[in-house]
Amino acid sequence: MADQASSDQSRQSALESLDQALSNLQTAVTGLQSAVGSQALAATVSDNSVASVSLNSAATTGVYQLEVDSLGSATQTVSTGSPQTVTDPTSQNISSASSFTLTVNGVPTTITPASDTLDGLVSALNGNSSLGVTASVVNVGSSGSPDYRLAVQSSTLGNVSIQLSDGANNLLNTISTGAEATYKVDGLPNTISSNSDTITLAQGVSVNLLSAPGPGNPITITVGQSTTSAQTALQQFASAYNAVVSQLAAQHGQNAGALSGDSILQVAQQALSSIVDYSNFSGSVTNLGNLGLDLDNSGNLTFNAAEFEQSAGSNFTGLAQFLGTSTSGFLGVATSALTSLEDPTVGAVKTEEASITHDLTTLNTNMGNEENSINQFQQNLVAQLSQSDAMIATLQSQVSFFQGLFQIENNISNPNNG
Repeated sequence: MADQASSDQSRQSALESLDQALSNLQTAVTGLQSAVGSQALAATVSDNSVASVSLNSAATTGVYQLEVDSLGSATQTVSTGSPQTVTDPTSQNISSASSFTLTVNGVPTTITPASDTLDGLVSALNGNSSLGVTASVVNVGSSGSPDYRLAVQSSTLGNVSIQLSDGANNLLNTISTGAEATYKVDGLPNTISSNSDTITLAQGVSVNLLSAPGPGNPITITVGQSTTSAQTALQQFASAYNAVVSQLAAQHGQNAGALSGDSILQVAQQALSSIVDYSNFSGSVTNLGNLGLDLDNSGNLTFNAAEFEQSAGSNFTGLAQFLGTSTSGFLGVATSALTSLEDPTVGAVKTEEASITHDLTTLNTNMGNEENSINQFQQNLVAQLSQSDAMIATLQSQVSFFQGLFQIENNISNPNNG
């Protein structure tokens, strides 16, 4: 039973490795599906110095004209330098008060620093993002005669009123009043204002404003379908596929692994064959070769970027039609094949793993029962041997007693003896 358990454990370990490789291949197939979804969109900007673009899953194709008139600015304030001058922000503060009131656009908030220092006040202001400001320490004096002040800036663009009070004094002076960023879209005359330099140009399309060329200098932002993500996903698919091939190859030949002769190997190989043999002759992309995926003599896939670019690199429609979805096309076949192996309930690999786990549990239970039985048998034998030893000792004592009696009787009967 121990030998059988060891064999089952080796099979279980080999199955787990195959299972992980197949799971990775499933992930790669999902990645291919995403590559022709929202991730297949890419944005280009006619002038990258003016703006950068990021997309999310809600984005769709489109072309936009963006005219950035002003980047806007934040409101800047600095402490007045009274009632106290700070030469060391780690030990001094701009006021002796233990708490302060920050008022932003008329909304007051009590600030209680953890330490009575300028550094502590800055930490308290920056520790609450809902205040709508950022704080820092600035030296407006010389190196030899420092004069550290509190600088407070609005987190958003625009005319934001900011004041800090210690209960007796207003501690901030406004250095510059902010302004919102302004821009126009698609040549429309109305000016749009924003209190952030990141704007939503369209659903799923965010633009970070970098510079403002001004009126009459629009840039073009194009959101279109791209095969770039598909190329990366195909490379990952090939690597994941080859990892499964490697796992299967390790179970064949002279140094075959623990799954040698197991029917699961044939089932897995048939699933892989159904994936790489898929063809669709109704579109411009008909097989994996058109995607740059070629099968070599060892059964591995190699990805040829140049071949992909020639056949599908600029043919998003053909690529998407060939790949399909999780229920159609190449992805449908791949998903179905891998589900037949990896489904938690009926997948061939999962089912065999569960069966081996059950067998190991049963073997371990039986071995435990046998060990208990053997231990009990051993204890019974020891007890019987102990009883036998006691009986033998008693008999030996009796023998000695009777031998003594015989000797005495013999001496009495034969007084000349001895």
